[in-house]
Amino acid sequence: MPGPPRLLAARGASGIVIAALAVAACRGERTARGDARGDRAAARTTPPSASPSLDADAVDRLRALGYVGFTPAHGEKHGSGVVVNDRRASYPGYNLFTNRNLCSAAMIDAEGAIKNYWETSPCGHWSNAELLPSGDVVVAGEEPTPGGVRDPEGRAARRYLLRMAWDGHTVWKRPLPSHHDVDVLPSGKLMTLYAVHRKIPEVDPRRPVRDNHVAMLTPDGKELESVSLYDLFKAAPDLVKLQRVKGDRDREIDLFHANSVEWVHPTARGDAHPLYSTSNVLVSIRHQDTAVILDWRTRKIVWAWGQGEISGPHDATMLPTGNILIFDNGLSRGWSRVVELDPVRRRIVWQYHAPDPKDFFTTSRGSNQRLPNGNTLIAQSDSGRAFEVTPEGRIVWDFWNPFGNAAGERATIVRIKRYELAQVDSLVQRLGEGRRQAPAKAALTAGSPAPAASPSRPH
Repeated sequence: MPGPPRLLAARGASGIVIAALAVAACRGERTARGDARGDRAAARTTPPSASPSLDADAVDRLRALGYVGFTPAHGEKHGSGVVVNDRRASYPGYNLFTNRNLCSAAMIDAEGAIKNYWETSPCGHWSNAELLPSGDVVVAGEEPTPGGVRDPEGRAARRYLLRMAWDGHTVWKRPLPSHHDVDVLPSGKLMTLYAVHRKIPEVDPRRPVRDNHVAMLTPDGKELESVSLYDLFKAAPDLVKLQRVKGDRDREIDLFHANSVEWVHPTARGDAHPLYSTSNVLVSIRHQDTAVILDWRTRKIVWAWGQGEISGPHDATMLPTGNILIFDNGLSRGWSRVVELDPVRRRIVWQYHAPDPKDFFTTSRGSNQRLPNGNTLIAQSDSGRAFEVTPEGRIVWDFWNPFGNAAGERATIVRIKRYELAQVDSLVQRLGEGRRQAPAKAALTAGSPAPAASPSRPH
């Protein structure tokens, strides 16, 4: 059984100290090894070498690893909480991030103080949490695994989509095979990713294949329609080829492992190119080393990019300029980067990587958000770190997750997103103050309900 909860101290650059409760971990998670060392960064158009350094079998082994839940906190090597905050250069706002194995999401201000906090128990895991205009959050999650049994179809049955109100109560919870991400359409409908198992003899004659579907839901989480990525790929061999993927530890073929979905909003390029149709959907697909744009009306892939350029990508997002920002995990290289791509010219026009590229690496997850002042907010997920860089690559905000487990390990971060001050402040005016502390005592281990929470205030 996990040990008792403990506190991880969080000290900011200005001397502000935050105490955030570390809660007990779900068992069986591996520990992260990747980490970042130092505060300097680099943004270059041409990296030292973006060519693969690992063979295909080594990359397959990295793909098959389970997601990191916790990572060593390294004592005071980095500190916890906000350790760099350049108020003049950093873009102001509130930051929402998700703790995967703690089934929780926290919103913090620029100094690291908690503005609101959401959680569920018993805990399997959470994926990315998205704040809705109403102040609710919606998140894809998974129930705990009973008895540690691992079976692909049983896992799909434990997945759900959850909507929680600003004050933390559950609005609805739908048993859906949803995973990784959810997006809010201009109409208020939701779009998410499904894990759907099927037999595909041409992929593997014996083992089940985990297909991924892009699904559209009503605002209250009821399915309207969905489309299979496998069917889309097979119908567009001239645009994208289907890469071989070996079976993983669940004895299935996780063929796609899509991880982000986004309805394309209008850009500065208008409708001058079919890529910018407002019926398009942008999807990041880790195991195919690809981002694709599909036309939801015609059910066709209209653009694909990435194979041979990126490795194990996450979090593709369309920028207002019409360029695309992608987190390139770099599984084949051993270091990560964020790239900005002109999708029409198919050319990388900006990228961020560490001065020593291997100082910035996460084998799983990762996120990137272009801020209105031109800075980029990045999650180095496996290390439990998020940071903001200028276009030149200077780090102006640096955050190390103060949440952790009973062993003193730091919780990893699924993704982080910054919201405008005015947007969140207006929610507070309408809905009241959020839950401004983490629970003081909780046991979020699989199958164990959390006891009543008590304050653990930042001070």
